[in-house]
Amino acid sequence: MFFSKSNDSGEGNPFLEFFEEDVVTPFPYNPEDYKAPGAAIGLGVFSTSGIIANLLLFCYILWQKLYKNFISSHFIAHICITNAVGLALLTPMLIYSFWYGDSPWILNNGMCRLQAFVTCSIWAVVHYMILCIAGVHVLTFARIHYDQLFGLHPMHHCVLAWIVAFFLSLPCITNGHIVHYDPIMRTCIWGRSDASYKFLAYFIILGVFIPMVFVYYAYLRVLGILYHSPIVFQSIGLYKSRFLVYGFLFGTLYQVPFYVVTIYGTHKFSPSSLIPLISISLCFMQIFLAPVLYGLSLIQMKEEDMALTARAHKPHNSYHPVNSGQNV
Repeated sequence: MFFSKSNDSGEGNPFLEFFEEDVVTPFPYNPEDYKAPGAAIGLGVFSTSGIIANLLLFCYILWQKLYKNFISSHFIAHICITNAVGLALLTPMLIYSFWYGDSPWILNNGMCRLQAFVTCSIWAVVHYMILCIAGVHVLTFARIHYDQLFGLHPMHHCVLAWIVAFFLSLPCITNGHIVHYDPIMRTCIWGRSDASYKFLAYFIILGVFIPMVFVYYAYLRVLGILYHSPIVFQSIGLYKSRFLVYGFLFGTLYQVPFYVVTIYGTHKFSPSSLIPLISISLCFMQIFLAPVLYGLSLIQMKEEDMALTARAHKPHNSYHPVNSGQNV
């Protein structure tokens, strides 16, 4: 176990009580029945590969100083760091649960709730960053000024995404009736209480569904533009980017099985069922593939990003009025 119950007297201290309570579980279980060492090894390999790939793309953006020329590189660099941090923080706990069939925080309910908070926060930020990148791509092909849609510097959007994600996920910490350790899913996540379903409803709507709708709108519009003038885009080498768009559209669906399983009820699955294991592992597939897709997008869509960035940084008005009484 990562934490064990302390024998020190901390009665009456809410902070100590938060971390010293045993984790909540939906039913008694035997950890031996929930071990999946093969899944733990596979997830460890993919996690390590994903961290390396995300860090390599981030370093490439910094090394080539793409952030000075391309707006999309700001969001891509941010999502790479978010992915690497998410994999480094979340997958070790999941690997532990796969290997031992138990939660690393079985004696520490506070850490279990923090795990759920971090999980929801990172997933929400990833969805928001995907939306921002999709917005830049649709502006690129539609030849719309960046400031007409976004209005803020890319860094401000990144900070805003974290603020919104933290507030969305905050009930995981503040409400003790939302999070429990689910032995079927092998992670700390929302349970089956009324508070859990209320949290799940607004988290899916604000953190998943709304960003996904706008992502689909953006990329379907990109496909419409590409297929409307295929010869034009083929002549400038951008017609092949439609395959990347398909990858972006499909990438938003990897977490759907996880939400379907949790809403349907994890208690309906046996300890040896592979469906919960596959669904929780697929939640990280988007993070694994992001450096590949977005790395290719920096190459395929580079030319249009340059034009977009040039327009975004062009002075709106070069005329400077002369004040009355000023000598000319």
